[in-house]
Amino acid sequence: MRRIALFSDIHGNVPALDAVLADIAASGIEEVYCLGDLVGYGPDPAGVIERIRSAGIPTIMGNYDEGVGNRRGECGCYYATDQARSDGAASYAFTDAALGDADRAWLVALPGEIRLEHEGVRILLAHGSPRKINEYLLLDRRDAQLVRLADAAGADVVCVGHVHIPYHRVMTADDGRVVHYVSSGSAGKPKDGDPRAGWVELVFGASGDVSAAAPDDAAAGPAGHTDTWLGVVIHRVAYDIEAVARLMVDSGLPETLVEALRKG
Repeated sequence: MRRIALFSDIHGNVPALDAVLADIAASGIEEVYCLGDLVGYGPDPAGVIERIRSAGIPTIMGNYDEGVGNRRGECGCYYATDQARSDGAASYAFTDAALGDADRAWLVALPGEIRLEHEGVRILLAHGSPRKINEYLLLDRRDAQLVRLADAAGADVVCVGHVHIPYHRVMTADDGRVVHYVSSGSAGKPKDGDPRAGWVELVFGASGDVSAAAPDDAAAGPAGHTDTWLGVVIHRVAYDIEAVARLMVDSGLPETLVEALRKG
């Protein structure tokens, strides 16, 4: 059996990151990957970079990392309202001022994707989608479209961040091949109504192994091979949200961003 831990979208939230890393360590998982967006919105982007860099965790570049690292003046995010756009501008300005040249250089040197393999199953780790760093693969995407994206990317299992909502979707291609999509949710800025820090666990094993190893909220299904199954476990971890909220206020970040952190 192989277990892989994925997390993403820490967004300058060191206490949330620490809680996730401690929970992963307590679970006994040694294979860990970060799917990007270390910075933005939160009060300590440099602290998050230092934690990830010191731990040596393989990490993908997120759209916020790319925007700030290259000093583009924006993060490539989608903002549905004027308030969200104003909050985004304030967040970008704060994050830009909080990072030094060494941090920026490290961010822009991160890879755009990571590819893994397990017994013939092709696994793609990306931030937004297989084709674009800031594309949102929300739950309203049609199965057929997601299968086409996976086929074009040469992947059986596609793991992404960016949407801040954890999920596991299983779909069948026209040729009968099973395709999995996994969203890692968000460690530091969830958007699913649960403010706790989040990460996901991939469990690869023989068909009888996953149900025995995974908690009740695991979802399992064939990963396109008769002897290999994939289970996905969504983990949530409590941390001191109010301490981070106070840091955000002290940093001058908008109150609307503080409330979003509290509400998840």
